[in-house]
Parts: sequence; C-alpha cells; structure tokens
Amino acid sequence: MANSFLDLWRAAGRERHPGKTGSLPAPLDRLNGEALAARDGAHPLAFLTGAELLTPCTDALSGSIEVTPGSLVGGEIHARLRVRATKEIKARGTRVAVKGHLVREVTQMQTQKNGDQEITTTWVEVLASEFANVPLMEIAVPATLAPGDEIDLKILAPAPKLGPPSVHLGAYMVVWTLQVEWDIAVGGDERVAAVINIAQNPDLLRSGVMSLGPSAMMAAWSEGEVSMDVEPAPPIAPGSALQVNVRWPSASGGRGARVELYVDVKMAPDVRIAAAELQTSDLAKGSLVTFEIPSDAPPVFDGVKGAQLTVRYRIRVLIDRPMRSDLAAERNVVIG
Repeated sequence: MANSFLDLWRAAGRERHPGKTGSLPAPLDRLNGEALAARDGAHPLAFLTGAELLTPCTDALSGSIEVTPGSLVGGEIHARLRVRATKEIKARGTRVAVKGHLVREVTQMQTQKNGDQEITTTWVEVLASEFANVPLMEIAVPATLAPGDEIDLKILAPAPKLGPPSVHLGAYMVVWTLQVEWDIAVGGDERVAAVINIAQNPDLLRSGVMSLGPSAMMAAWSEGEVSMDVEPAPPIAPGSALQVNVRWPSASGGRGARVELYVDVKMAPDVRIAAAELQTSDLAKGSLVTFEIPSDAPPVFDGVKGAQLTVRYRIRVLIDRPMRSDLAAERNVVIG
C-alpha cells in the first residue's frame, strides 16, 4: 500500500538530461532551466509543487499576496495584498485575476544526423498552459507607484464554480494563482502572485452535476452474486481509512484473490494505490479489507478545459486462475 500517491511517480526518479531545459510562463517561471527537464522515463514534475514554481514578485515590488487557507470549489477566495514598490512604476493600468494553469510532463524527441547515422534523443520536459482567466474588475489597484509606496488591500474573489480543484497527479498538476499585474508600456510587466490551494467541494460531488458512475456514491453495492460495500459512505476523505466488505459466494480454486484500489486518470496510465491478498475461500465467506487512503491522493474531478483531464477511482476484486482468464468485478467509489 502506498504511503504517498506521489511516491508512486517519484520512484521513476528525476535524473536530469544533460543539455535539456524547460521553461514555464510567468508567474510559474521560478525554476526555469534544467530542473524542468529529465531523462526519458523520469517524472521531474512529481518532485515539484506549485509554490516551488512560483515567482512571488517581480523586481520592482517587495511583499506578497497572503491567501487564507480553506478555499473550496464553488466557494470564495480570501486574500490580502501587501506590497511595497522598490522602484518607480508607471503602468497603463492594472489587472487583478484568478488564473488556472495546467502544468504537465511532455515527452520530447529530437533526431540529428551524424554522418550516415541518425541519432534520436528523447527526454521529458515540463510545460504549462493557462486554461482559465477570471478578471476581478471591481478591485482597484493604483497604476502608478513611487519607490517606497505601499499597498495593503483585502481581496475577495470567487473560486472556480465547478473546478477543477488544485491537484497533483504526478505527471500533471492543476495550479490556481491570484495575480495582480501592472501593464508596462515599454518593458516587462510587474507582478505579484500567490498560489491558491482550492480543495474539491464534497457538496459538488453529492450534487449529481458530475457523472461518477452508478455505484460511486453508494455505501452498499452488489452485482449478481458479488457484493462490495464500503465504509464510510462516499465521498471518502484523502488521509482516512476505507473499509471494503467484499463477498463472492461462488469463489473457489485458483491461486488466490486480490482486492485493489485504482486511480483512473484520463490521459495517463491507471495507478494502483492499494491492494490486499486473500484466499478464495475467505472471499467466498466474505472478508473485510482496510485501505489507508494516501493524504495526497487526488480528489475526483471533471475535465480541465481543453485537456479532458479527469480523475475517478474504482475498487476491483480479482480471482487469479492459472491457465485460464482471471475473474474480476469492479465498482466505482468517490474520494475527495
């Protein structure tokens, strides 16, 4: 059983690829360079967080945006802007916005000729794109600042209505930021930014808005003679225990049975985060299996705009039969 979801990805390592670099757009550009590229098969993103990628302030500003913890999908974001100008700023205007970023690993390939030979180099690079930009037009920030001028301003903003939540999937990461930008006519814009941790909203999961599968929110479930009941009733909180009472009355023979918990990530390989072995005779009588859900297990959510990125969970019971195809039954369950 995995103690950490991300450790399953970190097992592949983060060994850098000589001469290769990665570059992310501001404000997630703090680690641009060799840290964002790795050998083929590695997972450099699994070792990084949104906060580590963030450049909090540009050169003309000192300070931060302090975000109050506890934001939920469909809720509110409470923050406080506290900055001081270290240089004169004369901007055409200012922008305050909540932005969503999809950070992802991409396999890159380059083929070069060396005489009559072609040499192909493959590596993993971390890229990012903006998928949401929600301007906060009602928040006024001075466009002109003299050195030493200070701003202390409370900010109230809507969290994304339907998500996605902030999430780290190993090879993908959804990062939300709150940004205040000064639009400079000549030269680079000035900016102060903060990462917002937006958690999944259990009420959204219960609302029926998301297509979760017929068994996902059920405590008791059966199909034919197979039953898989879960406790507590979904949604199950990451970091808690999930008990599965599984029974398959006709189970017999074979080399044994397994009960498994999978994370199904669209656009990425499925990941088994927990498994328990048992005898088929115990499966026939009924067995209680307990899984400790990793505290960093990603919540169930629906797609990132333009990326079709979704997360679902399923429990699978399997009878291992030598020289014949295995027997299996599955049900969905909601974690988040």
